[in-house]
Amino acid sequence: MEKVSIYIPTYNAEKTIKESIESLYIQSVPFDEVIIINDFSNDSTSEILKTFSKIKIFNNNKNRGLGYCRNLAMNKAKNNIVASIDADVVLDKYWLEKILSSLNRNDVVMAGGNLKEKLIDNKYNLWRAKYYKQNWGDKNIMNPSFLYGCNTIQFKSIWLKTDGYDDDLMTNGEDVDYSNKVRTLEACNTYYESEALCQHLQNDDLDSLSRRVWRYHSFGYKIKKPSFYRFLKLVVKQLKIFSKRLVLDLLNLKFMFINLIILIKFIKFEFLNFMDNR
Repeated sequence: MEKVSIYIPTYNAEKTIKESIESLYIQSVPFDEVIIINDFSNDSTSEILKTFSKIKIFNNNKNRGLGYCRNLAMNKAKNNIVASIDADVVLDKYWLEKILSSLNRNDVVMAGGNLKEKLIDNKYNLWRAKYYKQNWGDKNIMNPSFLYGCNTIQFKSIWLKTDGYDDDLMTNGEDVDYSNKVRTLEACNTYYESEALCQHLQNDDLDSLSRRVWRYHSFGYKIKKPSFYRFLKLVVKQLKIFSKRLVLDLLNLKFMFINLIILIKFIKFEFLNFMDNR
């Protein structure tokens, strides 16, 4: 069986990183190499990482973001098969076994698994599970629109054929951009493996959820340079999204309130972003 490396890009993950790493060591098919990219964390993440003796830790000298961390990890990985999860993801025991089966079939060079929200007793997490889920459902899909970066596996040789992840995409959008790059290569398919299960440990409050939604839309938007025109376009887009969700949540007062606050905070965050970058 081919050896598999796995990496976790990590920034201020003191609440979840221990569980994430521990889930790597209970796999039915073991990982050969575990890499952690510590992206200049300023909480207790670094101290937690030191408690693990069998991982390779690379510490950035400043916060560089997801795109950079993914490229660094892919470059450092010693094996041709490289998996990755986010620092708030816990793998099911059979995740690697299931997702490995997707490679080498029908020219599949990269695959993603099925992430489920774990802490749905929290209404904000439940809202996120409805509107920002990180899976494509319970059926396998050849060449989905993109692969969610929270849990993937790929061949390093394919990464070498692209120009890698976009270093400028620091918090969101790097997975969509990279998926598109892979699919433009000749005879290269991507695959969504619904049986490769994992859980999301992220636990939001209203403010953190609002910032998460803002980052998702703002940093992944096609108009990259902040401008008043960009601000107006994004606000109009959010008003349309809000209107659709308002109809869907007519009988759910809690979600209607969340929708409204997220819209207000989005406009605030995007306006401040515009003002800071004038």
